[in-house]
Amino acid sequence: MTSGIPRYIIYVAAIIIISIILLAVLYISRPEIPASMPTPTSPIGVTTTPTSPVEVKVPDKILIGFTLPLSGTFSKEGQLALKGALTAVKWINEIYGGVRIGGKHVPIEIKYYDDESSRDLVVSLYERLITVDKVNFLLSTYSSTLVMAAAPVAERYKMVFVNWGGASDMINRQGFKYVVTTWTQASRYMVPVLDMLVKYDPEAKKVALVWKEDELNRLVAEGVRVKARELGLTIVYDRSFPIGTLDFTSILIELQAIKPDVIIIGTHFSDGLAITKQMADLKVNAKLIAINVAPSVPDYYTSLGILAEGIVFPSEWEPGVWWGPEQARKLGLEFFGPLPQEFHTLFLNMHNEEPTEYSASLANAIILLVKAIESAQSLDQDAVREAFNRMDIMTFFGRFKIDPATGYQIGHVSIIGQWQNGKKVIVWPQEVATSKLYYPVPTWEEKSAGKKAIP
Repeated sequence: MTSGIPRYIIYVAAIIIISIILLAVLYISRPEIPASMPTPTSPIGVTTTPTSPVEVKVPDKILIGFTLPLSGTFSKEGQLALKGALTAVKWINEIYGGVRIGGKHVPIEIKYYDDESSRDLVVSLYERLITVDKVNFLLSTYSSTLVMAAAPVAERYKMVFVNWGGASDMINRQGFKYVVTTWTQASRYMVPVLDMLVKYDPEAKKVALVWKEDELNRLVAEGVRVKARELGLTIVYDRSFPIGTLDFTSILIELQAIKPDVIIIGTHFSDGLAITKQMADLKVNAKLIAINVAPSVPDYYTSLGILAEGIVFPSEWEPGVWWGPEQARKLGLEFFGPLPQEFHTLFLNMHNEEPTEYSASLANAIILLVKAIESAQSLDQDAVREAFNRMDIMTFFGRFKIDPATGYQIGHVSIIGQWQNGKKVIVWPQEVATSKLYYPVPTWEEKSAGKKAIP
């Protein structure tokens, strides 16, 4: 006995103390484990997303559903967009190696239908994609009118809906929680035209505005009015025309009498082509003529030839706008997806034609969805929607950043192109311009005599 404590208790206590000391020494001297393992080297132009250590239930494929107007009013734009989707699928599956989720590389597959440019058909087809085809995620169709019909269906089923083809601000003013827009909104679409006009000709003050009564162009006109007031310009003519109009004689006769400095026209392809031809026939001239949608389609010049010279148009993207890793670094952003030149070359090899803003827009939407899935490391709709909120990145298409509450696009900006010497060039903003603006544009009489817009 020692101080009344049994000797065996003292021995046990000593053994316990020595064991604790040894365990502490071993813990302190263990090798340091890095917080995260480095990701494998990526293909050029690709930023990878580390896989989550949490086990994720991964399917054999990820099915992405959408409709397109492959026939009907918006068929031209829909057909061009589909080629972009096919290009994105090829890049993701064959070059990038599939969606990196749950420690696996999962291929994507697209399921699409022709909505025939019909609002009613859009609704039933999106229902089918969700309930029958069981797609994992949804992309929009093309045109604000059709997107406005599709978005409520996605919202009802609480499915992520990546809107690449509807620029109307109203799409993101409905309180939808699952809509993510990738395009510059319509109210900002023609604004750069007026910024450019003031830069090139401070004396030009009279603006004529003609616009189609649809979801997109109603808001295009709204944005022009607001910006014109801000810049001290005067709207001297403001007239809409009903959907389906192809005879613009009465409007153009009024424009001819007013003699504005700039004419801004909100259309789609078929009516944009028609009004251009009729302007040429009636010799309705202005220092600058800007037309929405139609001139960005290559068939515009194919149909009009020299009459398309000098026409200005807004676009979400054009070949030659090389948003790449260097531009991303300057803005402190991550770059994800194919390099601009890589996308361009792949598209040319697949389709034997130049990509347009429509093909690039749908391709970009698919690439952004892949990034959001990888960021979420989940196929859960809410998790992927939340991942979009956190994204501020650059792709070949430009910057992507949304307002988390509404899904409104606040990162991407439209560019301004012009037909010069038979080619589309970028004339605004100046930091990405590939040519100077030809101003004032040649008159219809000069173009008929063979004059081109060659700076």
